[in-house]
Amino acid sequence: MAQRNERADFARAVMELLDQGHRGISRRLDLTRVRVLGLVADRGPIRPNAIAAELRLTASATSRHLTALEQAGQVAVEPDPDDARTFLVELTDQGREEIAVTVQAGVTAFTSVIADWSDEDVLTATALITRLNQAWAQRPPAPAPESSEGPRWRRRRRSD
Repeated sequence: MAQRNERADFARAVMELLDQGHRGISRRLDLTRVRVLGLVADRGPIRPNAIAAELRLTASATSRHLTALEQAGQVAVEPDPDDARTFLVELTDQGREEIAVTVQAGVTAFTSVIADWSDEDVLTATALITRLNQAWAQRPPAPAPESSEGPRWRRRRRSD
């Protein structure tokens, strides 16, 4: 029982860290868009279906994010020379700048939080967070919700 509470406490602490980290880095930033930008930076030019598969997004969510990023001037699209039914996404200079600004904001925020930590504490935290990221990347995809439930906004309240 004690181990279960420790794991639940750890999960709550991680969720709180993510929440505070996001608020501390940028209120204007959509984390999924940052992930899309990062993937395009690493693997571009890349097809939208590859982005969706890698980030476990739906086609419509991917399209929404790419449209917003294109309108913001952070990505550019061009016809795919190998498949006329799709296109390729590439990072623009503005997209590269956005990534650099976002990374620097994260570094600044977290550096100030751990300013009084010992080098040993920083190394321990780095090792554990790296291990957590690796375990997270290896987890199976979340199961799709039951289609009979429908969208959350359409469901009737249980008390009705």
